[in-house]
Amino acid sequence: MKKFLFLIFLTSIGLTSWAQKGTISGTVLDADTGEEIIGASVIIKGTNTGASTDIYGQFSFLAEAGQKEILATFIGYKTISQSLNVVAGQNHQLKFTLEVDAQELDAVEIVAKANTESAEALMVQRKNADVMIESIGAEEMSVKGVSDVEGAMTKMTGVAKVRGKGLYVRGLGDRYNIATMNGLPVPSTNPDLKVIPLSIFPTDLVKNIGVSKTATPELYGDFAGANIDITLKDYPDDAFFTIGISGAYNTLATFNDFKTHKDGQYEALGFNGNARQRPEGGVPTITPNGEPGAYNTSWSPTTSNAPLNIGLNASGGKSWNIGDESVFGIIGSLAHSNKYEYRDGRFAAYNAQATPYVDYDREEWIYSTNTSALLNLTFEVNNKHKFKLNNIVVNESFNSVDENYGYNNDLDTETLFARRNTYLQNTIFVNQFSGDHKFMENDRLHFTWGVSRTATISQEPDRRQLLFSDKSVDGKEVNLFSRNAFDNHRYWGEMNEVEYAARTDVSIGLGALDNANDGFRSTLRFGYQMKSKNREFEWFQTNIRSSSAVVRGINSEDPNARINEWIQNETIFYSPFTIPNNYFQAKMDVHSFYTGYDYDIMPNKLKMNVGVRTEIGEQYVKYKMQGDLIADPYREDAYESVEFLPSFNLKYSLDERSNMRFAASKTITRPGMRELIPFEYQTVVGGEAIIGNPNLKNAQNYNVDLKYEIFPNSGELFSVGLFGKYLDNPIEKVARPSAGNVYSFDNIGTATVAGIEIEFEKSLGFIINNGSEALRNTTIGMNGTFMYSQMTIGDDINTIVTNRQRALQGASPYIVNANVGYQQDWNNGNIHSIFTLTYTTFGDRIFAAGAMGAGDIYEKSFGTLDLIVRNKIKDALSFNVSAKNLLNPSIERYQKFEGGTTKQVSAYKLGMELGVGLSYTF
Repeated sequence: MKKFLFLIFLTSIGLTSWAQKGTISGTVLDADTGEEIIGASVIIKGTNTGASTDIYGQFSFLAEAGQKEILATFIGYKTISQSLNVVAGQNHQLKFTLEVDAQELDAVEIVAKANTESAEALMVQRKNADVMIESIGAEEMSVKGVSDVEGAMTKMTGVAKVRGKGLYVRGLGDRYNIATMNGLPVPSTNPDLKVIPLSIFPTDLVKNIGVSKTATPELYGDFAGANIDITLKDYPDDAFFTIGISGAYNTLATFNDFKTHKDGQYEALGFNGNARQRPEGGVPTITPNGEPGAYNTSWSPTTSNAPLNIGLNASGGKSWNIGDESVFGIIGSLAHSNKYEYRDGRFAAYNAQATPYVDYDREEWIYSTNTSALLNLTFEVNNKHKFKLNNIVVNESFNSVDENYGYNNDLDTETLFARRNTYLQNTIFVNQFSGDHKFMENDRLHFTWGVSRTATISQEPDRRQLLFSDKSVDGKEVNLFSRNAFDNHRYWGEMNEVEYAARTDVSIGLGALDNANDGFRSTLRFGYQMKSKNREFEWFQTNIRSSSAVVRGINSEDPNARINEWIQNETIFYSPFTIPNNYFQAKMDVHSFYTGYDYDIMPNKLKMNVGVRTEIGEQYVKYKMQGDLIADPYREDAYESVEFLPSFNLKYSLDERSNMRFAASKTITRPGMRELIPFEYQTVVGGEAIIGNPNLKNAQNYNVDLKYEIFPNSGELFSVGLFGKYLDNPIEKVARPSAGNVYSFDNIGTATVAGIEIEFEKSLGFIINNGSEALRNTTIGMNGTFMYSQMTIGDDINTIVTNRQRALQGASPYIVNANVGYQQDWNNGNIHSIFTLTYTTFGDRIFAAGAMGAGDIYEKSFGTLDLIVRNKIKDALSFNVSAKNLLNPSIERYQKFEGGTTKQVSAYKLGMELGVGLSYTF
């Protein structure tokens, strides 16, 4: 409450200062052409007070009352001035018409790069683009307090995050989306996901993110939701070096007891080292005196006090002119952050009669880290030839202790206590080399190319699970359950994936140059793209076995010493889980050829983009099934396909500020690697088990979009769009008719998605035009998606799902993002503050399909409210404050049953997070 009162106090000071000032607004035009001049400087002579013109040549700023001389300047133009008597509380309109200074223009060579990190610049790109695209830049991500790419995506229209399942775009989940970096593919670090978890990329590395929800020939055809392209930061015009530190307090975790397993020497930094390595054969080495050995890592967790979440970062860049035309630039960054999370809630699973077969109180402690390094080199030979080398390394880790206590029907107990420690480390190495070349007069021929190698490693070393008859309270001893071979175990899993990719893109301008638009009326585009991916996955498990179902006398809070004692006296023993299906390999090769044609049917009015893409794909899986013998040869399945994917885009410019757009296309959905590999994995004791299906085929997607958009003023937007999709043979997770709670994947029949998207960003000063600078400095924004989805499972699909016709998993009936922003200058402009309040919510959505008569499981709607305050002090020091998840809602899932009965499946809270960040730029 004190923080909010302080903000109100600051605002009241600002209101007092507005009352003592007037507003100077207007436009700057070219005297010869009458066109607006973008980026012109308008200031009060002898001061730094002023503003630059926006994309429409407009400017506006506050000024103290009194007689002023106003200067308007721009490179290559003559400076002019106007005298003005500023009256407090009034809005004064000026118009400057600048004449070209031929003598100065001859001496000027403009070498600055376009700024594609700002919201205004990206808005201009969006308005002028031939096809539909949405973008968010580094500046907007910073203002909205976004720390990673996934968080940035959730601020965009129609995008929602489903916990544990990645991003959903227009109701379509992971398998329907694709991620690229600088136009080249990036494989996933998560074996369960096709798209790399975008939370792995901190926004410190990113220039902007482009999202294409409609297809064009040069985009990979494997998507129905969105193609997400991450553009890394480029070298700066002016040298800089920035260092920063941040800290955050979580109301549930910070300064409270925190359970973990501190096994590796460097696990606090996110690197496990050698501590969790699997011993030869999966069993500790026999001691010299012939006794069973012990593992290096303990079965007992440790408890300590969770400190603040900490983030450290450093970045810098510089460029050097080489001769008269060449430039060499470099930019690098290094960042590390950690996070402590605590979740206290519930997990349950039910049969068709709404009777639970597991019902746990659940506690989870998660310690996570993210470390990233970026080094990008650019060499511009001249303004026609450029080479770039991008290198990025990202490492993330998760160390969790998951405890479940309660009823388990299979084990016939109401006091089961299960603990699992999971350490997961994901590392990605990206190396890209690309070129951009322009040839012939007026750059008629444009040729770009790129090659990349990306390697990902996902390790889950020495996962530990123990099941007890009860919790030990005050040192009370309980029993160790050992009814099933895999109840108590240690597990090691590792995935290695390498992907090579290449692309060449050529565009040729046809006909005469259109001088008015600095381009050609028609353009022919063609190119080739390839990607070759190889994934290998291997796992090993050692179980604790006993001659009896229950071993008596152990402290569940500190079991390590007793387990080692039982191993020594042979009460229990380690038993390697020797089965044939502990190794899998999957490959995917795709070769693509495309041709596109752009034509200005009516110059400056109607433009067409049409093309076709041909993708030749081959998928290969090498595996063994659970029932095979170890000596049996590996099974091998291959699937080859040739897909022809047409696309059509039409843009009609109603005037210089508004467009109508139409798009239609065919795309495909390839099965994800995890969906192909027949490996069974269970995340919670008694929960669902998931196994892949090597017989999956490509799904066919038919897409249509219609959109109207208007850009009233700089940084402002209103758009409304309709979209529809028909999915033939889509891939869905379905329940298998078998013993246990087993799910797999199938091509299931058909699905339909349709909806409307609305987006606007507006300054209150233009809505309530009373001259108030307070309103002019306040912006409101909202984007919303309202949609309908339905999938129908074909009669030929062998599944025991309850509802053969339902909404798509993860598809919310609505998704809404809203924000309010306010800017204020203090101390004569030496301090610039931005206050941003953001809110996100969605409608109840299906999380998983019900089976055997039990209803579908839904994720309950909740809202997220964040407040971010950013302060820039003298363009060098930044001091930022954030308050995230202010509502701290309960995150719940529930299941529907016949007769209208609903049962809670899970519930927990994340806690509020209060953060402070400080950075300095030299």
